[in-house]
Amino acid sequence: MIKPCDFKYETSYGFDAGMDRCVPGSQICDVDYCLQNAAAVIEYYGEPVFDSIFDHSNKLTIIDDLTAFISIYSGTYCQYLWKEKRSKAEKWSASLALQLYNEDNVGLWAASPEKTIDYFEKALSMQSSIDEIQFRLAMNWYFIALREFEIGRPLLEAALNWVCLEVQANYLGLRGNKFEKVQTLLKNQRFPPIPLLGNLYRLRNDGFHSGQLSQLSEIDAQAARTAGRALVRASILVLLGMNHTNFRSQFSSSYL
Repeated sequence: MIKPCDFKYETSYGFDAGMDRCVPGSQICDVDYCLQNAAAVIEYYGEPVFDSIFDHSNKLTIIDDLTAFISIYSGTYCQYLWKEKRSKAEKWSASLALQLYNEDNVGLWAASPEKTIDYFEKALSMQSSIDEIQFRLAMNWYFIALREFEIGRPLLEAALNWVCLEVQANYLGLRGNKFEKVQTLLKNQRFPPIPLLGNLYRLRNDGFHSGQLSQLSEIDAQAARTAGRALVRASILVLLGMNHTNFRSQFSSSYL
């Protein structure tokens, strides 16, 4: 892992000065910014292979899988820049820059950062035993909610985190009303009772229903938003093979 403040792409592993990179930096500021602020840069040589395990039906790569997993595991938005270049000798190459936002107010890591790749490899190995439709529903709605969090719409984010759980329960045919279905989903994943689940459901209603709001205090609403954000991450990570005992106590206490 390379510290962003120390990173120089000219000295990065695999950088090829002969690849016609002669455009002044001022004209490619976006590329330079991404590279200089990246957490890591990896360069590949060879034809691109669409080898995604999480979503093999689309033209995605294992790097897409990795960045998706890191976002769920860390609670932060993971962005990457993919560059392709073919020199005069027609040798194809590409570079990948990863940028992981890690501000103080962003979510907690689910477990040790040093174990990220270990759990990612386990998640890949679990794909054959996971219901593909449930997994795609969970991933889709989680990232829609995460986008709302990043742009600062907390009520909609909380409502969409609830939807992330509810659509899975509906797909699995769980019985009961909306609240009971989500309770059953979490119980089936061996979660203990979630004290703030009721308040998260109230925020869901505030986000989608017109009329009288739930009148939660801002303190209670913030606690429910934080719980919902962590809960959907934990739910997906359990789906991907992690055990509750793998979670950091600081992470699990944010939704318990």
